[in-house]
Amino acid sequence: MKRSLALTSLLLSVGLITTSAQSAEDVAADCVTGLNEIGMISVNGIAGSVQDVEKVIALKADEQGASYYRIVKMQENQQAEGWRVQAIIYA
Repeated sequence: MKRSLALTSLLLSVGLITTSAQSAEDVAADCVTGLNEIGMISVNGIAGSVQDVEKVIALKADEQGASYYRIVKMQENQQAEGWRVQAIIYA
């Protein structure tokens, strides 16, 4: 799984994969009322910038059928080289 995430992150960073207009969108905490929470995504070891992290989360949310996601925790791990992220996904 780490290899898959690393590959996805790499492909996103070089532009070989792009998120389409139908990809899951980031949503603010005050806008989730009325949305159906369908799960949570937890990912470790994402390399790159904050924008790269958001692209990976949007891709993962898409894979799980979500229309929206809200990142609830984003922490850069200096020792393990990468980001640790948790997001709630919504339909």
